[in-house]
Order: sequence, then C-alpha cells, then structure tokens
Amino acid sequence: MPEKQSVAVLQSDECLSGPGRQPASVSIVCDLAGVEHLRGSWSSWQWHPNTDIDFYMGVVRSWQERCRPHVLALYRNNEPEAMLVGRAEDTRIECKIGYKAICHIKARQLTFIYGGQLGDLSPENCTVLFNAIMSSLRCGEADMAEFHFLRTDSPLYALASGSQLGLARDLAPCVQIHRSTALPTSGEEFYRTLSAKVRKNQRWQAKKITQEFDGNVRIRCFREADDLAEMFQDVERVASKTYQRQLGVGFDGAQDLRERLCAEANRGRLRAYVLYLGGEPAAFWVGTVYQSTLHSDFMGYDPAYSKYSPGMYLVVKSVEELCDSYPHEAVRHIDWGLGDAQYKEVLGDCSWMEAQIQVFAPTVRGMGVNLLRTPIALIDLLLKRVLSRSGKLQLVKTKWRKRLQQKDAAGQGSR
Repeated sequence: MPEKQSVAVLQSDECLSGPGRQPASVSIVCDLAGVEHLRGSWSSWQWHPNTDIDFYMGVVRSWQERCRPHVLALYRNNEPEAMLVGRAEDTRIECKIGYKAICHIKARQLTFIYGGQLGDLSPENCTVLFNAIMSSLRCGEADMAEFHFLRTDSPLYALASGSQLGLARDLAPCVQIHRSTALPTSGEEFYRTLSAKVRKNQRWQAKKITQEFDGNVRIRCFREADDLAEMFQDVERVASKTYQRQLGVGFDGAQDLRERLCAEANRGRLRAYVLYLGGEPAAFWVGTVYQSTLHSDFMGYDPAYSKYSPGMYLVVKSVEELCDSYPHEAVRHIDWGLGDAQYKEVLGDCSWMEAQIQVFAPTVRGMGVNLLRTPIALIDLLLKRVLSRSGKLQLVKTKWRKRLQQKDAAGQGSR
C-alpha cells in the first residue's frame, strides 16, 4: 500500500479547549517519516510492547503491501499532548458464531492498536481525537474504525459506544476481562499467594509428572537469538497440535513472527519457556518483557499430555523461577494478555474490563458493512450470554476446542 503524506486537521471549536487552554490541532500522520518525527514524545509515553515505536515501524514495514501508518497526534502550543496509534489497512472482517466463521466482509479499516492510547487522554482530548476519526470516516478514507480493546472505563470508550453515533454505532462490542499479576520477590512467597486447593493440585501434578517420566522433566527458557532455530522447531511441534492452530490464531511460525521474536531477543526482551517431558516438547509459553512487565503472547500444550496439565505446570514453575531470580530478572508484573482462561483467573490478582469496539463510517458503504455484520454479532453475543448465565459457557468452549484438536490429529494422521 503506498504511503500518503501527513495531513493536519485543525479542531477550532473553543469549547473543546477548556477555559484558559489553547485550541488543539490534530496531525494525522500517514507515513513513516512522520512517525519518526514523533519519536521523542512517543518514546516517553509508550507503555506496551505493541506500541513501542521501533516495533510499530517494523510491523508497518513488513506489512507495507496492505497497510500504512495512521497516527493521530494532538498538539497544543505546538507541542504533542496525546496520540492514538493506528494503521489504515485493507482487511476482511470475520463474522463468527463461537469459533465458526459464517462469512467474511472486505473493508477498508482504521485499526487503533492495543496500547496505542498515549499521553494525556483527558475527556476533552479524547473528544478532539475522536472527532478527527469521524471526520476521516465521513470523508470516505475508510469504511470503519476499530479500537482493539479499550478499557470500558475510559473516555474514548464512552465516545465510541455513545448512542449519538446512531447507525454508525457498534451494537455488539466484544467485552472481556483482562487480568494481571503482581509478583513477589521469591517463588515461595508466590506459591503462598495461590489458594490451598491450587497449591495441593500443583504439588500432586508435579509429583505425578516426575514419577511417570522418571525425573526426565525439564523447562528451558529461550532468550538468545542464536537459540531461536531450536525454539521454533520445538514450539512448532506443540503449536501444530493445538486448537488455536485450527482457528488460525496463536503461534503460527510465520516469517514475520520469526523476525519479530528475533528482534525481541536481540533487545533482551524475549522469554520463551518450553516444557520437555521425557525429552519431548509438551508445552510452551512465549512472552515479552517490557518495562518490568512480562506480557504473555503465546501459550499452548500438546493434547497428548493433557492429563498432566502441562501448561499450568509450566507457567507456575516459570513464574516461581522469575520470582526467585529477582533482582537479576527485574520482572514485577505479568500481563496475561487478551482473553480469559481458567489459569488466568487462578493466577491473576488484578483485573479490568476491555472491549473491542468498532465505529462505522456514516456512508453508504460503512452502513452496509455494519448492516451485514451486526445480526451475526448479536446472535453470537446472545448465545454467549445464555450459556454464561447457565454456567455452561466454559464447558461448550472446552468441548469445541477438543473437537478442533481431534480434527487436527485426524488430519495429521491421514497425511
């Protein structure tokens, strides 16, 4: 996709500036040269590996055939005060019920990435930035804008979900919990934070694994670029058997992922844990250390070892080691990433709500995309609510995932 020149949009409405404040202007940066110009403020505000400026620019370069930068920078007194980091891209919206894709819709989208809200995100600044997004959509620059999981208590989410949007509003945003864990300074102390039931189960699983594999149980942490070939080989052996692979998500071993993890290893940020049982890879956990937080990126286990709960065993042992390595390993928190799971609920000690939400262009094309997508999204949302209230949601998810794993195993056996 060819790059566009940066565009300046002036918000001259004095009511958005507040008493005694200078009017705000928004610069829409659409090329990498413009992104580089923002490096000083961007670097001082970045807090998540997704929006580290060097990582962001690397992603845009590798995807240049299908996307370009779309970064909104709000200025007052000629100084940056806030940013929204995103991309303009051609995409296919996957309309699903559960894990089943019903249809795909081609669309031009402004994608504002996770962690891309930087600087002073006050209600008034969010209003200015949101108005700039709507201006771009009205001009036909895209069919829709997607915010990749905003906190539901944020001013930006209030604007994106507001009833004033009318037919441009997302009637079925994907809302989910996000969990994290603050780490103590010793593995023993971490273990004490777990419930008595979890501690008992972990001791029993550890004993069972050790006995059944004659002590041939090993966890290796890959973090150097020179070791990545072996890491990719072993992780791929496990990832190829997971339900995530059947869904087309998770660790895929593609070239852009290899380049990304190699770059993280060269920066000293990669942590890729692999559990070996009897010399064979059984589970993996891949994350990125950024500003004293380990961000969990990928996780999976070989279903052949499911009776040993290898994923949970790997995570608990790895976290214990992280705690015991303090202060040499200065990781103070774990961000468990998007989506929820039983192990995240067990290990997490802090949580908040987030939502992936879309805003559609007030154009014929934008309204058409919303009209096609909304009925399927509402059916999916309704089914999840019914299953959740009946206490069967996790059961249905587990059965569906096992079915996907069995399908994959059958497919591999026929090859």
